[in-house]
Amino acid sequence: MKRSLKVLLLTSSFLVLLTNPAHSQDTSPANNVQILVQSPTPEITAVTGVRANRTDQGVEVILQTSLGDKLQIVNRNAGNDYIADIPSAQLRLPSGNAFAFRSNKPLPSVPEITVTNFDANTIRITVKGEASLPNVELFDSPDEGLIFGIAAAAASTPPGN
Repeated sequence: MKRSLKVLLLTSSFLVLLTNPAHSQDTSPANNVQILVQSPTPEITAVTGVRANRTDQGVEVILQTSLGDKLQIVNRNAGNDYIADIPSAQLRLPSGNAFAFRSNKPLPSVPEITVTNFDANTIRITVKGEASLPNVELFDSPDEGLIFGIAAAAASTPPGN
């Protein structure tokens, strides 16, 4: 009788395992939503001001923040435009309001520079080049924030001249 009870208990346990798969493998939509909701949101760095200053080489655009060293830049070129996206950052005045920055014709070969909130988590800087891609260098300043040094592209000389 004891042996029959042990076999019955083992058989019942095995059947329970077969009919109830592990909960950690649950991929139902409801479980996926719960996992997404529990994911930590990235900390957003506030950029509280944007300034443009003329320099001997061109112009510098300063993104004012005390956390400039934390900003990560993803840049690319599109035609004659330099585009830099800064994820996990937003343009916010000290009052908390969003803002945008635009500089028209800061250099003869640069018709426009814009700094805007691209989406809820990204700042986009666009430097438009008139006939060629402008030269852009990045600098960190602990006192001011992130600095984009912008100079006109060197004029190319046609071959044979």
